[in-house]
Amino acid sequence: MRRKALFAAAGAVLALTVSCPTNAGEASVLPFSAYAAGVENPMDKQDDKEVPYDASYWIQPSDWNTPTIDPRDYEGGIMMFFDKIGLEPEYGRGKVQRIYFSVTGAEEKVSYVKFHIFYDTRLRISPNSAGLPITPGRGVSGFTTGSAIIEEGQLAFYAYSDDDTEIPHSCIFTIDFIVPENAEAGDFYPIGMVYQDDGIVADTFINKTHDEAGKLQMTYLFTKGMHNGYIKMLGEKKTAPPAEQDGCISGDVNNDGEVNAVDASEVLTYYAKTSTNTDSSFTEAQKKAADHNEDGEINAADASSILAYYASNSTTVTAGD
Repeated sequence: MRRKALFAAAGAVLALTVSCPTNAGEASVLPFSAYAAGVENPMDKQDDKEVPYDASYWIQPSDWNTPTIDPRDYEGGIMMFFDKIGLEPEYGRGKVQRIYFSVTGAEEKVSYVKFHIFYDTRLRISPNSAGLPITPGRGVSGFTTGSAIIEEGQLAFYAYSDDDTEIPHSCIFTIDFIVPENAEAGDFYPIGMVYQDDGIVADTFINKTHDEAGKLQMTYLFTKGMHNGYIKMLGEKKTAPPAEQDGCISGDVNNDGEVNAVDASEVLTYYAKTSTNTDSSFTEAQKKAADHNEDGEINAADASSILAYYASNSTTVTAGD
């Protein structure tokens, strides 16, 4: 009864808060400071890489009053997953792309569902007709549902039912994202789940009785059954042109006006000499040019970076060639 009351209270808070008016085409950021406190957005590193689900955030709820449950004891096959979408840049720029979050293999019935969703903040939310950021799917039809933007890059979704309900292979919810107008080939926008305990009710997927089967299924879900997704722009990411630093071009170690394999060889020679405490005879300008990845060191990684830049640019064919 206590947990049901907590869910009802959380639902009431969400229902009151999400009634705030929104501007056309943009969902408002809602004041959920209690939810957002101290939570880092792992999808927002903006380094154009996929972000796998991190099970280390999972903490078994203390109110279960049971020894630590081993997910390896679960014999089912529950899995929840976000779409992985690839778009051509010319088509995808500014497009509203719907992302599905789906479930399969849920063998135990559930009454309480709650998730925190994180996304790359280069994406924007396109709210549904009710002004909410998340639209419930067929899997939670018959549940009372709600959603909110906690802060830019983080959403909350809940669903609860008076009765334990079987959730078949189906969609739990959808989110409509607006792809950036300046999206380029190779851009990667991660979207995914992070287990959170926000101080009201921890993320959950369980039945009313919290029986052992329900706890085991939930433990497996939040440790092994979650799979993140993304929206990505198809094609190879453009290599940035070499930057000029104090009169020298990054990567142009021999200062001949070009960045090519000769410069990569110069870097490897320098690295080999310095590794054996031999004088490299590089000038300060050459050292700046040789640190192509700008990590403060000159080594094989810089040679590799120079070769990658050279390969990318040497295969570019201009009109008329």
